[in-house]
Amino acid sequence: MSVSLESGRNLLSNLHQWSRDNLALALLFLTAFLFISKSLYNVPVAIMALIGFYRCIISPKAVWADLHTRFFIVLFLLLWLPLLISLVDAVNPSRSAKTVFPYLRFLFMGIYILQEARRIDLWEKLRLAVFCLLAFWCVDAVIQYIFKADLFGYPYEAGHITGMFYPRNTISHVTAALSPLYFEFIREKGRKIKWLWLLLIPLFMVILLSGRRSAWIMLLVSMAGYLFYLFRRELVDRGMKKLLLLSGIMLVITVCITVAVNQPLQNRIQETMQLFSGDYEQIDVATARRLPIWEAALSMIRSNWLNGIGPRGYRYAYSDYTDEDDYWVKLSMSPTHPHQMYLEILVETGIIGLIGFLAAAYLFTSLLMKEDLIMYVLPALLCLITAIFPLNTHLAFYGSYWSSFFWWLLLIIFIQASTIQLTGHHKEV
Repeated sequence: MSVSLESGRNLLSNLHQWSRDNLALALLFLTAFLFISKSLYNVPVAIMALIGFYRCIISPKAVWADLHTRFFIVLFLLLWLPLLISLVDAVNPSRSAKTVFPYLRFLFMGIYILQEARRIDLWEKLRLAVFCLLAFWCVDAVIQYIFKADLFGYPYEAGHITGMFYPRNTISHVTAALSPLYFEFIREKGRKIKWLWLLLIPLFMVILLSGRRSAWIMLLVSMAGYLFYLFRRELVDRGMKKLLLLSGIMLVITVCITVAVNQPLQNRIQETMQLFSGDYEQIDVATARRLPIWEAALSMIRSNWLNGIGPRGYRYAYSDYTDEDDYWVKLSMSPTHPHQMYLEILVETGIIGLIGFLAAAYLFTSLLMKEDLIMYVLPALLCLITAIFPLNTHLAFYGSYWSSFFWWLLLIIFIQASTIQLTGHHKEV
């Protein structure tokens, strides 16, 4: 009996130690993994937020003592206070309030993660886990395309590759945003493990086959930014030049073959060419009927320029800023958001929201530059830049999905920055 009790105590002790050492990693990874779902990622986010809130209650001085935590709180307030101010005359106060107050979860989630960021091994474990997850998603999605069903039985629909994200096509946006971390992992490990370079193929195929032009733009942005990083850090020696050249040739061949054999993709490219036609109707078709959405957004901005119409209020105001001949009105539909992030910020939080966002971006960049970290965290930072690039026309910035993804990306930059400072790596290089 005593042996059994002792074993039980040891088990509990080991579990407690494991949770102390790996809980943050597990929750961050689980959040990333659950972006395959519509809303399940909110569960680990909520757990992190509750832990962060608890720590604020029991040890507020310890929370405030950390420089990065104080800075994170300022960044959060710059983005959240405009949301709160927009409630004053929101077009749908109850709907906006359901965004504004739950948004506080990102503050406490960040407080928890920034305390855990002092663990030196957290960054290395997390980036390995994210790379493996991203590679698996892409390989699974390519299997779906080739065999008409993925490893979990999710079917392929022409022009709509989804993989584990079925039935939604957000796999292209998430993988495109995370691609700089993917590139960096392959660069670092690919010298010894040459076959890792082949994993670039499924990533490119998934983004290309998605038919999502915003994902194409995101990938181009991440590639351009990553090449800048390589040359700025002087990481391109003779061996790396050969690997990059071979990878480029391999990817060009992959793109050409993929386009040649996929009719929906060919149709999508032909449709995209209409952007240069000069004809309003053809351009509207090429932008997936975005023109009336943007025109209505501009009208809303002119009428509500100071503090906007409230987060997630666009759909409720749409019909008031267009006419009966509008494409979406004829379909008895109201777009949920302006499908352009900076228009969305101006529409829903006004000039106050845009100033807050730009101020947060400036302060965050200034912190990284002041601490001489920006070039060392650039791959992670590129993920965030790609996710908020001005030409993006994808998910709503204030929507639960993309806002959760945004804060997750921001926090992993803080994690890497903390790791670099703890190890002094940036001073050695």
